[in-house]
Amino acid sequence: MNSSLIVVTHWNNQWGDSEIRSELVLENCERILQYISPKFLQSLELSILIVDDVFMREINLERRGLNKTTDVLSFPLYSEFPPIPFQILGEIVISMDTCLLQAKEIGHSNVDEFYRLLVHGILHLFGYDHETNEEDAIRMRKKEDECLELVFER
Repeated sequence: MNSSLIVVTHWNNQWGDSEIRSELVLENCERILQYISPKFLQSLELSILIVDDVFMREINLERRGLNKTTDVLSFPLYSEFPPIPFQILGEIVISMDTCLLQAKEIGHSNVDEFYRLLVHGILHLFGYDHETNEEDAIRMRKKEDECLELVFER
């Protein structure tokens, strides 16, 4: 773990009032990022945008050409090579409408589902991919579980 990592996180909650507490989200992001970041990183910047399904559909159409909503999108800027110590990790967009629906369908809390989506998005920013093959999917699920163990608010 890189204990000297400084994380600047931009939190933009378009959703408004929610049971997701921004100060804990920022603390948990820092904890997760310190756990999974390579040692050469000294500073990371991450943007998190919370939206509704309508806005998520617009973003998904504009950025990926898909005219549908989704739960989480990740737009990476991070690069491991060359090992630049100060980087912008990227942007994560979470649809709170879909988050709440999935939490209800799965049968766990809204907070649990939010952090599952957040961790999933962060891992995508670091290059993890569950759609390439089963081995990568298993590797990503294992890392998600490890990161979720670090989260306070669940």
